Amino acid sequence: MLVELAVGDAYGAGFEYADPDFVASNNTLNRYVQHPKHSGIRPGQYTDDTQMTLAVAELLVSNEPWTEGSVADKFVEVFRRDPREGYAGRRILQCSEPCAQWK
Repeated sequence: MLVELAVGDAYGAGFEYADPDFVASNNTLNRYVQHPKHSGIRPGQYTDDTQMTLAVAELLVSNEPWTEGSVADKFVEVFRRDPREGYAGRRILQCSEPCAQWK
């Protein structure tokens, strides 16, 4: 299921928030397309949406407690492992201290 999620995310990345005319003319399901504004995400490349899903899945199988801090820390860990465009608050994700301490 996670593979299908990543494939759908990579396909949709070329169209997210794009002009409806661009979507209508390029959404053929035949290929991945380059987003007209987000050049940092190449065609076929998954986005921060997949990374955040992976973070949640990793936390679920880790047996760590499910807390705001542990979820935030896992998001940061996954971001640092493979930084991507799209994360809101990128500056926070690049901090050095664990997020669980941010109360």
